Amino acid sequence: MTIVKIFSLKKFFFSCLLSLGFISPKEQIYSPVTIANEASAKRRADVIKKANDLNTLPIGRDDEASFNLEVGLWGIAQFRVRTPQSDSGIARLLKNYEGLKESTQRALLEAAYALYPDDFIQEMKSIASRANHPRNFAMAALHVYRFQPNDDTRRWIRQRIREVSGNEKQQIMLQVLSQYISGENPQPLPSFDSLFARQQAHGFKMVYSFQRANRDYPGLAIVQLAGGNFARDSMGQIKVFVQLARSGSNLPYFLTNGSTPQGLYTITGTAISSNVFIGPTPNLQTAMMHEVNTPVFTHYFPIVFNATPERIYRSYFPENWQNWPGLMEAHDAGRIGRSEIIAHGSTIDPEWFAGETYYPLSPTLGCLAGLELWNKKTGRIDRSDQLELVNTFIETKGTQGFMMVINLDDKKAPVTREEVEALVNKFEMMMAGN
Repeated sequence: MTIVKIFSLKKFFFSCLLSLGFISPKEQIYSPVTIANEASAKRRADVIKKANDLNTLPIGRDDEASFNLEVGLWGIAQFRVRTPQSDSGIARLLKNYEGLKESTQRALLEAAYALYPDDFIQEMKSIASRANHPRNFAMAALHVYRFQPNDDTRRWIRQRIREVSGNEKQQIMLQVLSQYISGENPQPLPSFDSLFARQQAHGFKMVYSFQRANRDYPGLAIVQLAGGNFARDSMGQIKVFVQLARSGSNLPYFLTNGSTPQGLYTITGTAISSNVFIGPTPNLQTAMMHEVNTPVFTHYFPIVFNATPERIYRSYFPENWQNWPGLMEAHDAGRIGRSEIIAHGSTIDPEWFAGETYYPLSPTLGCLAGLELWNKKTGRIDRSDQLELVNTFIETKGTQGFMMVINLDDKKAPVTREEVEALVNKFEMMMAGN
């Protein structure tokens, strides 16, 4: 499949085949895409060429022109391609913004947000001041807000929110945008002891993904088994799995292709993707409340009955967590219409991201990407935290459960084993009565 065809089917990025939940041996995982050869060099050159072509491609609203432009823009956002030609191409498209199809405008704003945090501020103010589409307005406004997070910018954005109309989901998105720019300091995290203990109220396995609010740094996931204990290795150490919750654009959680929302997800099983960039490693199929209906989300065993979806969602958290704002991100993202946020691996060449703080992990379209290192000669896995996570999750009975994404803080550093172990050890000592 050519890179163009892959880009033309963004849904294909998430296409999966259901897995039976068997443990996958590392030796059986293979991806020819990871081999450094003539084909991989051509794929890389093709992505860069399509980004450079933005400086010369015809501008128009017809399907062919829009498709060609969107291919280049998506490559910029996903692979962080930046060359003098692509810089000129972005500037050229912003100058001709009104002549673009709405989907191309969206792809342009996403690429600009991804790579140009200190540039095009006046252009974004102009776009946000006249944009009628709520999502395009939000992306342009957030570009300005990130550069100028002050009261004047907040007042201007809130005034524009009152002027922009949209459907029910878009209106929810605008409400969340208004909350997002409040400028309030985040509330401190409640006790993790009560959160870990709450798992026994439903008795399903739980994956906790601990992240930084600054998603430029990777996090760590752990698995709480059905009985309440945490998965450990043969030496008695807590198993931890490196995950990146950053999207290529790093847009906020409530926008399509934004970074992974905090909060609760249901795990409906495991699957293997047919997308070459996700690769053959089994993934955890996760979904948000409102993305699937309440019975599916709760695995038909809700903690509370005959209640609204929001109350059922909150019931999976202990009382001292239920008013913590971060837990509602996934709930709100589901109401807005985000979907297909799963926990998967990656076969993307990490050298695209050399020099980034999350190297050698790969950003996604909003999913959780487990660390995978591939042998460039054989196409086999040298290391896969994703495979270890899935195997750990399914090594005990059942392929269903829940996943919870939590920002520990905004520290500019990866989440460490020591931080996670301290939380778990404190809980287990409490449960042991020590």
